[in-house]
Amino acid sequence: MRNNVLYILFFLLLSNSGYAQFIKDLSLSEAFDLALQNSKQVQMDDLKKQAVDIKKQQTRNNMLPQAGVNAGYERLSNNIDPFRIGDFVIASIPNQITNRFYVQQPIFSGLKNWNILKALNLQKNAADFDTQKDKEDTKWNVVETYYTLYKLQQTNNLLDSNIAQTQMRVQDVTRFKNAGLVLNNDVMRAELQKTNLLVNKADVESAINITNYDLCVLLGLDTKTIIHVNSPSIVTDAKYSIASLVSSSYLDRAELKAQDSRIRAADYMIKASKSAYMPVVSLVSDGYVNNPNQRVFPPEARFKATWDVGVTLNWNIMQLYTARAVVNEASNEKAQIKKSTEHMRDDIQMEVNNSYETLKVTLLKIDLAQQAIEQAKENKRILDNRFGAQIALLTDVLDADQFLLQAQTNLLNAQADAAIANYKLQKSLGNIGK
Repeated sequence: MRNNVLYILFFLLLSNSGYAQFIKDLSLSEAFDLALQNSKQVQMDDLKKQAVDIKKQQTRNNMLPQAGVNAGYERLSNNIDPFRIGDFVIASIPNQITNRFYVQQPIFSGLKNWNILKALNLQKNAADFDTQKDKEDTKWNVVETYYTLYKLQQTNNLLDSNIAQTQMRVQDVTRFKNAGLVLNNDVMRAELQKTNLLVNKADVESAINITNYDLCVLLGLDTKTIIHVNSPSIVTDAKYSIASLVSSSYLDRAELKAQDSRIRAADYMIKASKSAYMPVVSLVSDGYVNNPNQRVFPPEARFKATWDVGVTLNWNIMQLYTARAVVNEASNEKAQIKKSTEHMRDDIQMEVNNSYETLKVTLLKIDLAQQAIEQAKENKRILDNRFGAQIALLTDVLDADQFLLQAQTNLLNAQADAAIANYKLQKSLGNIGK
């Protein structure tokens, strides 16, 4: 029997130690780092930047010389009569072997590849700003989930405290009922309030589990990890000028910086498309080692090497007409980017104003919630004393408990909402978490 007890205790110790290893105290800055390390969107951004680098290498390759080899063999029929000029006879050579080596280097193609490289460099800059923007979005997702978990955990603690107080209330009312001072219905009301609190606690615990799981996925942690979050930094004021906030957002938002790079890249793409109007000038060189070599007269059945060097000009005159559609397409893409940027600036302006107004109202709610707590505490104290003196109804006392619980919940929610609103304003300005 003693051994069985020892085994059970040993198993419980192992279970508790295994469970404890999944509990993690996590600050918001640590959450930011984990989220950025595990963000699939940021990893996709890195792949997009690699794709731009690959396109740049392809463009550079187009500027390299083309070199190649052609080789062939032919066997002529033997029924070809010799070619005679007086006493001079040129007999056919049945075995025809050709070997050609060539090099072609573009010299001028309307600066097409050069402009494309410039455009790709700017697109790479835009991709860097896109990554910065996605990192801001990732941090914002962390803020929302982190402080939602905080509010739920704090609400759960308040519920535990109120459930304990309500249990004491049930015990007091039961003693009064046994003494004939209150009715059985009063005991039922007190127990009903406790039951309602337990129902609320079940809902909150379920929400905690869901939010904790989501945060673990967002941070790349084991989903069995129980995260303990820190209290939010206290936000005390929001004394800003909306005009200065909007101006700051226009300077710092990564989306606008990316759009600026894309507009400049579009300018280079327009120049690259206009290269279709230009001729293509190339330096060409060929080397031949043929048997027989047709450049040698009279032809002989042996290998003979010859070469040539020259300059070629290729100009498709029809492109003076057809290239206009390509240029118009590039110009249209630039116009779309500019219009999209204007729309983005409007959205950012409204987002900044919305974030600022939200922060102001959350700060007001903090002040009101603090006042409500003081009022609810005083109301509860008076009613507790009156109920103890049997001059107050139990319903009023239970309502007072609920008023205090609601005021306390409102305060912690308002404090967390103020922190969220402050981070939202920072995000609107393009500098969240800095």
